[in-house]
Amino acid sequence: MSLQHFNRWLRIGVWSCFTAVLLSGLDHVAGAAENLWTVQKLNDSKPWDRFVGSPIPIRVEGRMGPFGNGQFRLMRCDVKFTIDNTKLRTVTNKASVEVTGQFKSEGSKLEFAVTDLKVVPGYLEQFDSRVAKMRLPKSQDWVELGKWASERGQFYEDADMLKKAHEAYSSAIDADYRALKSSDAAGRFELAKKINEYQLPQRRRLELMHEGFRIEWRSAQKVEPPDPAVWKKLALQITSEFPGVEIPLESIPQELRDAYEQDADSTYRNATDEQRPILQRLLLISILKKSLLFGESRDGHDGDEIAAQVEKLIPEEKGLAEKHRMARLAYGLAHVGTATRPEVEKLSASYRERGQAQNADLALLGWIKSHEPRLKGDGVPGLMQLADEYLTLLHDERSAIEYLKDAYRIDPTFEDLKAKFTSLGYQLKDSRWIKPQADRQSRAEPVAQSSAGISQGMTAAHLRRLLGEPRTVSRAMTARGTTEVWSFGPLGSTPLVVRLEQRSRDTEPKVTAFSAQ
Repeated sequence: MSLQHFNRWLRIGVWSCFTAVLLSGLDHVAGAAENLWTVQKLNDSKPWDRFVGSPIPIRVEGRMGPFGNGQFRLMRCDVKFTIDNTKLRTVTNKASVEVTGQFKSEGSKLEFAVTDLKVVPGYLEQFDSRVAKMRLPKSQDWVELGKWASERGQFYEDADMLKKAHEAYSSAIDADYRALKSSDAAGRFELAKKINEYQLPQRRRLELMHEGFRIEWRSAQKVEPPDPAVWKKLALQITSEFPGVEIPLESIPQELRDAYEQDADSTYRNATDEQRPILQRLLLISILKKSLLFGESRDGHDGDEIAAQVEKLIPEEKGLAEKHRMARLAYGLAHVGTATRPEVEKLSASYRERGQAQNADLALLGWIKSHEPRLKGDGVPGLMQLADEYLTLLHDERSAIEYLKDAYRIDPTFEDLKAKFTSLGYQLKDSRWIKPQADRQSRAEPVAQSSAGISQGMTAAHLRRLLGEPRTVSRAMTARGTTEVWSFGPLGSTPLVVRLEQRSRDTEPKVTAFSAQ
């Protein structure tokens, strides 16, 4: 092969390869002419001297910058374009144009010689035209249009084009959203990521995340057997995704809470930016509440522990905490026989703080009755201790005196016993201890009848017919017979407590006291 033929073959081969590379790098935007470069593409193709002598014309779109005397520049482009000056007569500054030509080298200078210049519709017009030509557009169609608008909006710092890009991307999100199943949480999370990728407003992303979490929460509650670990993981994800959601709220508008419980997704979608953190907190509360109540006892013995966790994690749920405190009090009332004195005094004080004086007294009375058999077995000292318990805990002098009289009948010579009578204002006359004061009653009589229809002297059978079976029953044996404490009402509510006693002469227990309701 001769040197001339070799050089000719080399030129053809090089330009064939160059042409392939050039064509492969061109933008292919729907509706755009083939081989049309943007100014950004042209700027990114430096060094330009490698295009000098290329047989392939280059077509560039852009916005017209300064022009005159047979030359011009495109906005944000470093190339100097040369052209027949007559072709510039109909061009205005910032007009959208397409130019065709080739790079040429004039000595040490490089310029783009334009063979054709055409004024084209502006980018906003082109965007609207592309939208009008769409027929049943898919998500990807909108994405491509969004990229087309975004590239130009970012390059020219054009707010209007960036807004158009957002419109296209939003339409892509809407198209994908319509294709999702109502149970597809993962799909919503993926769309939320795309919103960040497309730099769309966060409101829509938060809606998708909220819907996704709601779907996962509904699904988690249906799992059998229940899996609290899944609930905890979901709560952590929500805490991570919604900053500040773990911070308790001072108050939650009841109207907003009611609307959220009725239709969570719609309420969140229409909520203001100020309301949404409240709704996010409500979602977290529902999960934490379920977790805290999982495995709760039916008898309420763990009520204080649950209430403490509620007050720590979701203090907005004051009613829930108090419900479990009351359940623990009811449990304590039903099991006073196994309590220590400090425990029963605390139980009584808790009832009294809540304005339930009769339950407070019933707790103390039940505790005393549970220890009565043992103390009676101790003789005079035990009976005196019983009297002291009635005096110090219940301020019940009448009952205390009965026990002291029982002790006196056992040992009338016991000096401490005589001193006790005397300290209470009693005098010994005709072998009987008598209090000279006219008013000998230190405690008010219990209420004769409650609003529920309970009355003193009512039999246990009658009480069951009136109220049904009690929720809890505690029983203590005494020398005088049997004492029972019945409680009625659902767990967590303020119980109706009834004390019944059965003496040796009675065929069944009878009501001796009850809490007023």
